[in-house]
Amino acid sequence: MIAAIIVSCAKQEQTELNSSSPEIYQSTADMLIENKIKAFKGKLEYIRENPTFKSGETMTVDSAVWYLTASFNYTFARAGSDFAYIISDSAKITIPTTGEELLQENLPAIYQQFLDSLSSKYHAIQSENKKLIMVNLVIGESTENGTAVTLHSATGEGIPTYIYGLFGLTDYWYWGYYLGKCGDFVGLNEGEDATTQLQYRINNPNITYPPGTYFIPDQTNTGWIYPWYEEEYEDENSPNGVYRLFFDDATYPPNEEPCIPPDDMNYYLYEGVDYIMEYNKPLGKYLTNGEVMWDIDTGIGYELRYHIVRFTYGSKFISEDPTEDL
Repeated sequence: MIAAIIVSCAKQEQTELNSSSPEIYQSTADMLIENKIKAFKGKLEYIRENPTFKSGETMTVDSAVWYLTASFNYTFARAGSDFAYIISDSAKITIPTTGEELLQENLPAIYQQFLDSLSSKYHAIQSENKKLIMVNLVIGESTENGTAVTLHSATGEGIPTYIYGLFGLTDYWYWGYYLGKCGDFVGLNEGEDATTQLQYRINNPNITYPPGTYFIPDQTNTGWIYPWYEEEYEDENSPNGVYRLFFDDATYPPNEEPCIPPDDMNYYLYEGVDYIMEYNKPLGKYLTNGEVMWDIDTGIGYELRYHIVRFTYGSKFISEDPTEDL
């Protein structure tokens, strides 16, 4: 199911990111990774052109998924495109494997299967202003029928309407449940809430990447991070007086929910979500997917409402080659 969920890239070294030069400069690491991807694609092309070729060579599932992910991002995706929204989609595909390995001769068909799904979802987006931002393949369960791999794609769509910055005077948002705005603006923007706004902002900093930039996401993420998981996530100066992420333990009358005003939204963005994202980011990595979600716990005599976050990081590379059409 297609949903407007933001998946983009976070802020990095400003001297690098603010470059507006049309020229592309590749580092040694950029060229090494590009050569690996080109060699992999060359092998796919050779097998495709020689269908009777049966070498019997195998590749681990982990390695194959990494090369496929890298190839899709290198070939079709570019970061730093201007857009109003990110449309996120996914599809689960089972690939033929034996244990933790697969036959290399099956790779062209596997590649094409993922490409067909990616292309179908991309062209289903009814917009002339769209650009594939990122692709990620995540390994799932293995059975006697093969290994499930989930294809995640993020496509930028529309003309930019707003980017990072501060929440404004009308940004009174219900904490969750996609209830929209609150206070004097109740009834507006239903289907959104504070989590969707924070998620959009954390994934849309005011950044210009050098031409040719693309990302390869890591295969792992931080897992869901709760407000109380670490001492670093506490701040007595936060709007709730305890945690950097939204947290509320009050009991509300029926049909009432917490309303977060603009100043508090700005705190939860910069001192909450962004702070925790930077705290967990490995050295040399970049944010490739930031997620913000609401959760609730109830019991006898208590109600807990809070936000949780999850981050996926990755590596950035630069290619001199233009992207190909899907």
